[in-house]
Amino acid sequence: MKIVITAREFTAPGIDGSHILTDAGYDVAEYCKGNYGVNTDADTMADLIGDADAAITGLEPINESVLKRCPNLKLISRRGIGYDSLKLDDLKKYGVSAVRTTGAVEGAVAEHVMAYIMHFARHISEQNSIMHKGKWERIMTYGAKNRTLGIIGFGGIGKETALRANGFGMRILYNCRHPQIEWESKYNAEYAALKDIMRQSDYISVCVPLTADTKELISRELINLMKKDAVLINTARSAVVDNDALADALKSRRIRGACIDVFDREPCTHSVFTDIENAVLTPHTASFTSENFKAMNERAARNVIDFFSNTIDERYIITKNRKDKL
Repeated sequence: MKIVITAREFTAPGIDGSHILTDAGYDVAEYCKGNYGVNTDADTMADLIGDADAAITGLEPINESVLKRCPNLKLISRRGIGYDSLKLDDLKKYGVSAVRTTGAVEGAVAEHVMAYIMHFARHISEQNSIMHKGKWERIMTYGAKNRTLGIIGFGGIGKETALRANGFGMRILYNCRHPQIEWESKYNAEYAALKDIMRQSDYISVCVPLTADTKELISRELINLMKKDAVLINTARSAVVDNDALADALKSRRIRGACIDVFDREPCTHSVFTDIENAVLTPHTASFTSENFKAMNERAARNVIDFFSNTIDERYIITKNRKDKL
């Protein structure tokens, strides 16, 4: 059985997950150094997958243009948890299932969110820069204790962020489609309407998946509700936020700052935020820890094995459209 790997860094030293497949007797073709991702075209993906039975992908788009040229394909094993790169209706049409690495990535992204919060809470890099210039200038910082963190989307990443924010003594508000009363005690979090989160929060973390319902969910109207000292954090997907409205709010100092890890096109070396001083930008690296990538790579490989042996855990399944021939 042939498995193609296009997910970047999958076979890098120390985080390699491909050995799990080769040890199990699979024929593995890896293209992990090709820098494939969200902007990879359908022809390239179809050529790479070819006659494979399964593919382990990152953010590479999988749609009908790819699937119709890959007759043996039965499974996409997504290295990560977001699946907006997969056209689920097309997967169903061609009988291709999809799984993801739920439980591996959430903690690393939550760490990144907290790092963003600490950047604005304590201004360590700014103070370090001043000290290296031979100056002794103290800054009274905003802090995190007793500040309100609003979490929009309370899935795995939102919950992991809440757990970490609790350690900093923050007040936590959350919003999601299906709130549960037990979360109030488990995560010390209070459910709030979206507008209330925007009005009350000092830090706002956007954690929703990109769907038709969440596109530009964080609209100009909502951004204009934010407190002057508030910071918006987006580690979800670029299209979830009205980025032009956010840029306007930053440039006019309508809000204190924003932290952005996701962009419309990636790699991105220039965006509406590039020249805005109070925008903190990272190149989609919220999940980039060696521990996390090792866990994701190994989980993505094990998901392939478990799928074909009919032992796949339901929590990893995005959509199950198995072809008759396995």
